[in-house]
Amino acid sequence: MRTLIVDDEPIAQEIIQKLASKIPFLEIVGSCDDAFSALEAINKQQPDLIFLDIQMPGMTGVDMLRLVQRNGAQIIFTTAYPEYALDGFELNVTDYLLKPIPFERFVQAVNKAHIWYLKHQQENVPEDEVKTDREFIWVKEGKKLVQIRLFDIVIVRAMADYMEFIMPESKVLVHITMAKLEAILPSPTFIRVNRSTIVRQGAIRSIEDLQIETIMPDQERISIGPSYSDAVKEYIKEMF
Repeated sequence: MRTLIVDDEPIAQEIIQKLASKIPFLEIVGSCDDAFSALEAINKQQPDLIFLDIQMPGMTGVDMLRLVQRNGAQIIFTTAYPEYALDGFELNVTDYLLKPIPFERFVQAVNKAHIWYLKHQQENVPEDEVKTDREFIWVKEGKKLVQIRLFDIVIVRAMADYMEFIMPESKVLVHITMAKLEAILPSPTFIRVNRSTIVRQGAIRSIEDLQIETIMPDQERISIGPSYSDAVKEYIKEMF
């Protein structure tokens, strides 16, 4: 999820960045220290999630939220003042975090946002783009529909506005975003291991020094991104 931090305190920004770095599905796309620069950043970056401080000079987070075109972006208020909870309810924010923010509470809030995000992404996938059932996935390659067995997929790699499905015997290039594909491929069967790569768990031959070797020896080893390593380790741990 593309994530924007809005807080006038540099230390508060740094704390949220550190917390967010532990969550694999969060990608920080910017930080702003006032509401005016945040309005510009929201229009430019089109974030999926905004951590928004309330007490800021010039314009409060509440006032900013009443002005901004959210375009589906979810809001998590971050503040030291519990009296603003009612404003959050009225403005339909996803959650309300009181500073100092415990990590467990942070995880709870972002998981709530992520569930909504995945559901929204899945609802907005065009019917002719990708369809899936328990065993197969239908993808649109150019003008034709191609059926791919989930068990055959080894790697899915982002290439600009496309995703490349890599199988032992073939490759298929599909015009779809990473976010939409993540909402469709079943978890934990498929694991996102870095910003541009998803791997089928059963296709992993070995992991060494945060490098994945798949069952396809001709494929280069895949680096596990720093923000994804904890999630990958957790998936692997569940197998034993």
